[in-house]
Amino acid sequence: TPVVTKVLAAVRTLDRFDISDRAGAAIVSAALQDVGIISESNVLNVVDRNKIWLGRTKARTTLLSQVIKDYDHDQFGLYLDGRKDRILSMEDNRREVIIEEHISLVKEPGSEYIGHVSVNLGRAQIIGNNIYRFFVRR
Repeated sequence: TPVVTKVLAAVRTLDRFDISDRAGAAIVSAALQDVGIISESNVLNVVDRNKIWLGRTKARTTLLSQVIKDYDHDQFGLYLDGRKDRILSMEDNRREVIIEEHISLVKEPGSEYIGHVSVNLGRAQIIGNNIYRFFVRR
């Protein structure tokens, strides 16, 4: 179906200029009518907004799979989720609250969880040392 291929090519342009499905369908149908693919007697190849929407979904899925295929899979991301645990400890018969910061280690793409590191003090050198120890032990 050559018209579907032309719709996929048009969909990328519609996305680039942020044109809605309905307006895009009208533009593509008008262009096909100017070229002579659509006429009064042959309305088989008219493009509606659902065909544009499906074309956008297919184009985005294809683009995403290509990006994932080309991506360096050995990279990992460091995400600070902002979670801080309050741990209650007893020292010299008095209670003390220790606040630990959580750092999640995630491999991209696909957000594969590797593990997490807990740090008492949020200084960069301490965080870096704890992450290094995590990977050495692993």
